[in-house]
Amino acid sequence: MKPQVFLFDGPIGVGKTSLGQGVAERLAFAFIDGDDHCKTERWLDSSLQTNKSIASLCIKLLDSGQGVIVAYPVRRTNWIFFKETFARRGYCCRCIGLIAQSSQIAKRERVLSKGELARSMQMIKEGYGQRSFCDLIYHTDKADLETSCVRLAESIRALP
Repeated sequence: MKPQVFLFDGPIGVGKTSLGQGVAERLAFAFIDGDDHCKTERWLDSSLQTNKSIASLCIKLLDSGQGVIVAYPVRRTNWIFFKETFARRGYCCRCIGLIAQSSQIAKRERVLSKGELARSMQMIKEGYGQRSFCDLIYHTDKADLETSCVRLAESIRALP
């Protein structure tokens, strides 16, 4: 598979990190947790700095021939930034939407605080995980983690 970036989008608690790590392992890709690149509380500054930090690391990994999976909620502005940034370097960037029923997110292994759960519900309403620019949408509440990792890795391999 040609080196490319897959952005795993979705609300808090949907499984971006767990699935991202599992799928990256199966595809022999690098994994980046977007949360590790957030440095400031101010949204606009944080979004731009985070995007640049993630893109820089992705390019380094892509230039060495490695595919990358990034767990990071994606707004349209993030998508445009990443898609254009990687296209200028000759790399393909795809968005994988992860969605689940809110009742299932609340029952996950990772216990969300009341604030995180409220934000997750808001993100679902805002369309995270099911954006029009997603190349693939995967329901994370339809199978266990292991099965989901296998199925998602297969679906990614099958993308044109």
